[in-house]
Amino acid sequence: MKRYVFSLNRVLRVRATQETVARQALRSAADHAAYAADDYDMKTRNYEANVASAASMRGTVLSMLAMRDISAIKARAVVEAGIESGDAQTELDSASERWARAKQKLGALESLDERQRVEHRQQQERDEQAEADDLVNGRTRPAVPGVHRGQVPR
Repeated sequence: MKRYVFSLNRVLRVRATQETVARQALRSAADHAAYAADDYDMKTRNYEANVASAASMRGTVLSMLAMRDISAIKARAVVEAGIESGDAQTELDSASERWARAKQKLGALESLDERQRVEHRQQQERDEQAEADDLVNGRTRPAVPGVHRGQVPR
């Protein structure tokens, strides 16, 4: 009996590569989301500290205008960081879903491969048992399938 070869081995390798790429994309998206969340937190704390310090300082009109401009810039940075954090979280969710689908497809092929391996092993054991039975009973199998002893193959 010939050795077992999974008929969809190429597809299995492609699926394994796709799952690896999806896992790496998920890891990258998670890193980006964590960085964006940290950036948002830092900018929010910075803005709140700026507002608190501006409230404690009362000075000339020019310093008030300068503080207002700085506060507007920092507020815009907080809003942009919030949007970036939301986008990063959306990308993380999308990457997670893509990885889960790739893993599911890979798992299905691996399961099929395992079932076919078991079937092949069982068939091999049946063939070996039949051969052993033939030896014990004194029968011989034809060397060419479908050709009986003493017959000339066509």
